[in-house]
Amino acid sequence: MLSGGLCLGCGGCALVGADHGVTMVDYPHVGLRPTWSGEVPLAIKDEMIAICPGAAIEAPAAGLPRPTDPDEIVVGPAVQVWEGWATDPQVRRAASSGGAVSALAAYAVEQLGMTLVLHVAMDPVQPWRNRNITSTSLAELLDRAGSRYAPSSPVEALKVIEDSDRPCVFIGKPCDVAAVAKLRRVRPALDRNLGLVLSFFCAGTPNTDATLKLAGSLGFADPDAITNVRYRGDGWPGEFRVRDRSGREESLSYEESWGALAARHRQLRCHLCPDGLGELSDVTGGDAWHRRDQGTDGVSLILARTHLGRRTVEAAIAAGYLTADPSDVHMVVKAQGLVRRRRQVAIRMAALRIFGRPVPRFRGFHLAAATAQLPPTAVVREFAGMIKRIVTRGYWRAEARN
Repeated sequence: MLSGGLCLGCGGCALVGADHGVTMVDYPHVGLRPTWSGEVPLAIKDEMIAICPGAAIEAPAAGLPRPTDPDEIVVGPAVQVWEGWATDPQVRRAASSGGAVSALAAYAVEQLGMTLVLHVAMDPVQPWRNRNITSTSLAELLDRAGSRYAPSSPVEALKVIEDSDRPCVFIGKPCDVAAVAKLRRVRPALDRNLGLVLSFFCAGTPNTDATLKLAGSLGFADPDAITNVRYRGDGWPGEFRVRDRSGREESLSYEESWGALAARHRQLRCHLCPDGLGELSDVTGGDAWHRRDQGTDGVSLILARTHLGRRTVEAAIAAGYLTADPSDVHMVVKAQGLVRRRRQVAIRMAALRIFGRPVPRFRGFHLAAATAQLPPTAVVREFAGMIKRIVTRGYWRAEARN
């Protein structure tokens, strides 16, 4: 999957191949990729491919009848939808979009007795990068809250959950939880200890170069002098902030920073993702952009994807961790432009096939029905645009790490 440009950098292969020297390495202009120096047994390589979400993802709806509601087709199955926020005002302000995911993680640890939360946070040594970390308290979650628009591979750290003596919480991107869904089918201890799987809305992961170039545009030419990088948080939607060891701090608005980070800096596979809304999680959350003009510290759309997720959200509301009111998939479509991508994925993959490039296998996402929601002119425009990107961005050839 590497040479075909389908790697998402989740770290699943590093977990599977850990005993054979497989590790994740950050290639700044590409993303996190697995690497190894010795011989990896064929059986391990086969397992790495089998659990790879870059190669294939099966949605929970696979095998079920296609929804008749067009909004359900692009959002995916949801047991229940809410709009709300973390009741704790500190959590709500520190997090990126109302703090619902952080609040649920805190509830699971403090009230359900789960051992830890595995997630990602800023690397204190290289603040423009992420590191996998475990949190065991609200204070730690609060200190590490906020979006991290940089490569991350939390799946490679799942051994800490697998070896736990009690259930744990996992937080990851939609592609990360897709890998988790595959892994838990073949690793009984992991399945037993995954007490709650949380995700968040994701439009794709910018590479490391994107952050460094953006910091450089603010006058931070020496990365080694940078002591802190925040992408969002401290208000809604928050600002991109960089600070160096002299104490100098500069910032950009969310619109300015995300536009710069996303432009030509996301990996190919992110543009082929039909699931930016975490269908394979128990609960997923993201910005309720349709309520942004209310001037608050953030409002989350909260989607329970499983019955466990619904029970957990309801209990967190009852316990005062979340403040939320019922909503529906129509509000998700109104709030989130992310749903557009599901309508475009099949078109983009068709363009790649013309160039003989490999494409992922998706089942249960109703991609043909999603594409059918577009007018013919939009289909033609998207196809032509993808052909242009394949040529100008080099998607027609194997992914280059150097």
